[in-house]
This record gives sequence, C-alpha cells and structure tokens, in this order.
Amino acid sequence: MYKVLTVAGSDSGGGAGIQTDLKTFAALGVYGTSVITALTAQNTQGVHGIHVVPPEFIACQLEAVLSDIPVHAAKTGMLGDVDIIGIVADILTKYRISNLVVDPVMIAQSGHRLLPEQAVDVLRDKLFPLAMVVTPNLPEAEIILDREISSVAEMVVAAREIHRLGPRHVLIKGGHLQGTKMVDVFFDGKDTHTISENKLDTINTHGTGCTYAAAITAYLAKGLTPLDAFGRAKKFITNAIAYGFSVGSGYGPTNPMGAIFKELELGRISRDMAKALSLLQKTKPAANLIAAGRTNIFYCQEGAGSLAQIISYPAPLFLCHRQIGAVGEPTFGSSLFPAEYLLTAHKIDPRIRAMINLRHTPEIASAINSINYRAVTLNTQFSTLASVPVALILEDTPDKEPQVVLFAQTVEEVVQKAAALARSFCGC
Repeated sequence: MYKVLTVAGSDSGGGAGIQTDLKTFAALGVYGTSVITALTAQNTQGVHGIHVVPPEFIACQLEAVLSDIPVHAAKTGMLGDVDIIGIVADILTKYRISNLVVDPVMIAQSGHRLLPEQAVDVLRDKLFPLAMVVTPNLPEAEIILDREISSVAEMVVAAREIHRLGPRHVLIKGGHLQGTKMVDVFFDGKDTHTISENKLDTINTHGTGCTYAAAITAYLAKGLTPLDAFGRAKKFITNAIAYGFSVGSGYGPTNPMGAIFKELELGRISRDMAKALSLLQKTKPAANLIAAGRTNIFYCQEGAGSLAQIISYPAPLFLCHRQIGAVGEPTFGSSLFPAEYLLTAHKIDPRIRAMINLRHTPEIASAINSINYRAVTLNTQFSTLASVPVALILEDTPDKEPQVVLFAQTVEEVVQKAAALARSFCGC
C-alpha cells in the first residue's frame, strides 16, 4: 500500500485543504495520513475565521506519523505562519522526505489571505529547496516573484525563475489566465511542457489547487516521474472540476471522485446504448431512417457544458444488408455533427439528455406529423427557442444534408421514439 502525507489546513466546508486531499488520495488508491496546521471556518462563500494550530502540536503530529508510517510522498498546503513553516521544513528534512509537493497556499479563492506576507520569504528559503515539485497558481507565482504574470510566455519565464529558488520541478497553474483555455506550464529544470484544456463553464472550483497537488503527490508515491504525474494529475483535476458539487450558494467544491463517476457513468450509458441499438436492430423499418455516415445516438451528462461531456459511438451507425450496426464502444468527447444541438437542448431544458439524428424526406416529415411529435423546422438560432421540441428539422445547407433530430430524456426513450417513427413512416 502506497502511503502519503498531507500537511495542511482544515476546511469546515469540506471543499479544500485536508478534506479534499484525503478524498483525492482515496480516489487514487493511496493511504492518506494528515497533519492539521490550522482550523478554518469557511464555506462556499468565503473564510470566516482561522485558528492556527500551535507549532509544538504540529511538530507532535508530524513526529507521530513519520516515526511510525514510512510515507512514499508528502505535500504541504496552508502552513499559516513563519514558525510553522520552519518546523515543517525541519521535520521533513529529518525524515528525508524526497517526494515533496509544495502547494504554496497564500490566498483563498474568496480573496482571504492565508499566509502572512512576512512568511513568503521563509517559504521560499526553507521549503522550496526541499520540494520535488512546487505548484503555485498565477496569483501565488506573482507574490513569489513580486510581479504581474498575464500570459503563457510570462508563465514560462516565471517557472524558470522559481526553479532557481531550489525546487527540482515547477508547475504554474494557469486557470486564472484570461480566455477560454486553462494552460499549465511545467518546468523540469531543462525543458518546458504545457498542457491546455478548455475552461469548463462552472463555478464549482473551490479546492482546485489542493486537489491538483494531492493528485501529483499520489502519483509520485506510486512511482511515476514528476512529468508523468503532472500529466495524469491534469486529467484528474479536469474530471474533478467537471463533476464539481453545487453544495452552497457560492463557489462549490471540486469532486475528487469525478474520474470514478465518469467511468461508472460511461459504463451505464454504454449498456443503455447497447440496449437501444438492439431495439433499433429489431425494428426492421428503422433501417429506412438511418442517414448513411451521419446517424448516431448521443447522450449528455447532467449539467454538460462542453462536447467533452457528450457520449456517442465513435463513428456513425451503418447499414449492412439492411441491418443497423455500430463500430466501437461509446466514448466521451463526441465531436460528430450534430452533437452541439444536444448540448444546447440540455441548456434549454436540463431534463433533455438524449438525442438521435436521422435522415429527412417529405415522407418522414409526414410520419412525424401523423404521430403528433411536436416538430420545429430550424430557421433561427436553436438557443433562442423557449422549449425543446420532440423533433428538430435541420434543413438542407451547402455543407449539410437535411436531417431530423429527435430529443428525449433517456437513451431508451429517444430510440423508442425513433422506432415509433419508423413504424409510421409511410415509405417502409
């Protein structure tokens, strides 16, 4: 069993600090131990109070853990003041903790200062030289270097400068950058590496830095290189943000179980899609509705904000001797047309989670009317519609053939609607 240690503050709201560190360790299959440096009274709206743990008791916690449990990696988060930083640095040095991730927690998401200004120099001088990786976000990197950082190019320069302070690797997190991309810069002492992800449309980002650093710590404990740990942790935190919780009226927390939820949901939807495909295959007239090279079954996650959260077969359904078939297994991140229509439909009506697109002919349009499906021919922006119709008619354009799109709350329901349409289609 891989064992890890977090030295950080306690978040009474459960979204950051010790609480999210331990959740992350559990999600990644490592055993977490903890040393609490401060008690914070906080929720999704902000920090309401801080009680710093006496330095001698922090030392007592550290000695209790490290004298008995040999940890494979450790991380530090909120450390509180100069004396605590010194004690933590001394004891981690005593026990030769080499896989150390230093998350220089200085400012809460609400803007509350968590590290006194006079302690920043001590953090740089005492802890950075012990670190395998330091993980400042942009505001923290600006405090460390005492200047503004507003572009990826400036992040690259900043990572190199922070590296000169002693850590073996530097990760600067770019979530605070303007624009639609989250770009992180990783410097290994020789080469610079970047990972970019689309920003997710969510306010549930409380604890992002803690979760990210804890994931790197867990991967280091498992024996990954720092660069590989960075890459894996980036995927982990992206899922954690995508599955964040709305638990209060402010900034909700990330969900370290996000990757597990994603895997479970994909398994469930894959089974639903297999059943739905079987229903289409048993409905012989359904072959008449398949648009060659275009028809697919789509499903979106609850609260989906991007195509990354749309599940579909990786290639359109096909016909072979009038039999409907599919290639591969359902997967996330559908970029197939018209996946974006499901995303828009879900934003209009969150109950709408499933869609199938079919070919369009005057006879099919007549069948839609005969079974009283509420239909809309799209001649305006879909997002301006007040409600989602059962059938959306996409007219012929220079680059797209006309199609019929059916919407429903579940995959089973949308395929049942397609099967009913097929049986009513006068051309069958």
